[in-house]
Amino acid sequence: MTSLRTSFSEPDTITRHELAVYPAMAMLAGMQLDVFTPLKDGPLAGAELAEAIGVKPEKLAPLLYALSAAQLLTVENGRFGNTAEADAYLVRGRPSYMGEGKRAFYADIWQALLKTADTIRTGRPRHKHDFHAMSEDELAKFFQGQHFYAIAAGQVLAKIYTTGRHC
Repeated sequence: MTSLRTSFSEPDTITRHELAVYPAMAMLAGMQLDVFTPLKDGPLAGAELAEAIGVKPEKLAPLLYALSAAQLLTVENGRFGNTAEADAYLVRGRPSYMGEGKRAFYADIWQALLKTADTIRTGRPRHKHDFHAMSEDELAKFFQGQHFYAIAAGQVLAKIYTTGRHC
């Protein structure tokens, strides 16, 4: 009798999807802790960065290495620095900063995505937004998080429209 395990190749696709979530979660944690802004002037040791953001160095260290593995930070001789992309988009105060709206948006949408199966199972939304009850600040953050995607969609539509490739 042939075992099921030998009938298939290794679960490469499953493993790839399983591991893909970690860089995204590290990025969100880094955004929530604002680890990128203190690095705007150059690399810092982990303890210096921890002090700058008000956390314990031993708790921050694994995240810093995860952000390095996710290609958002560099690490050399125990000093961490922003990659060019993180420096451009994740440093508070930069003209291209996307952290404020994105941080809230990612946290919200990823919570909703974790409830997909339950929504399908019950036939009722499990992550609702009560826009009427949201404060102006909450509404602004929610929609700011979608701004980047709206711009990208607009660019795609403009390209389709100007090239004459209509769907």
